[in-house]
Amino acid sequence: MMKKLFPAVLLMATLGACDDDLDLRVPYPDNITLNELALDDFTHEVPDGGFESQGIHFNTVRGADGQLEGGFCYSNRSMRSFVSSEQELDLIRYSVWTSRPNQTEVYAVAHVVDDEAYFTLETPSVVEYILVANTSWAYLAMNYGDKYCEIDEDSGEEIPVANPNVPSEPMGIWLTYVPGGVRKFSDENKDYFRLTATGYSGGRETGTVTFDLACKGANAENPKWSYIVTEWTRMDLASLGVVDKVVFHLDSSDKDAQDRMRTPAWFCLDGIQLQ
Repeated sequence: MMKKLFPAVLLMATLGACDDDLDLRVPYPDNITLNELALDDFTHEVPDGGFESQGIHFNTVRGADGQLEGGFCYSNRSMRSFVSSEQELDLIRYSVWTSRPNQTEVYAVAHVVDDEAYFTLETPSVVEYILVANTSWAYLAMNYGDKYCEIDEDSGEEIPVANPNVPSEPMGIWLTYVPGGVRKFSDENKDYFRLTATGYSGGRETGTVTFDLACKGANAENPKWSYIVTEWTRMDLASLGVVDKVVFHLDSSDKDAQDRMRTPAWFCLDGIQLQ
């Protein structure tokens, strides 16, 4: 588990070295963790008009039903189990997938639709890195495919199976509830789930960075790579330079006949480190 960084000691040293008449550009620890956003235990919030965290504004498109139609919300959910109905999708749609229960408190959840998943910076800065992870919905879809159960050979009936992620849970059947279904990722298909960050400054594009949230033999330089991200992982953005906006997009090897991505277009973000 990658822990959040709190450079308080460095900040205090910097303050001690500054002249009294100099203004501090960032008057708080510059690893932005979102932990000041209050949430009840095991819940999430989809705010109207987006939300702020230490000079970063996250865009939010909130539907009439209260769901996240695009952009970001924030959450502290940590769900690793199957769900028993489509009505329970909130448990995994707004949940981070990590090998142990999430220990990073509040984090952002992105639903990537068009160009809506972005954040802006009050003061243009170099974003050294962010921490990214899969949502439980995306992880379970990539790891198990559209359905995970046993099939009775005689009747064809679906038989519940033990939940391998949470053995204490009752037996159940995993289903993505994605319209049209999804495909289980495999090395044979060279599957990938790719996150792209594009930087902007004054409306001008400064560059792009990609990071594979899943890679099953899809990396040409490292064809033996076979993984789905299961921890908070650093994504370096320093090459974007000084930016005032960062926009995120997702791409997947699992597409339908109309070339639309079937893997749930969601990911989690935390720990923004400014230079």
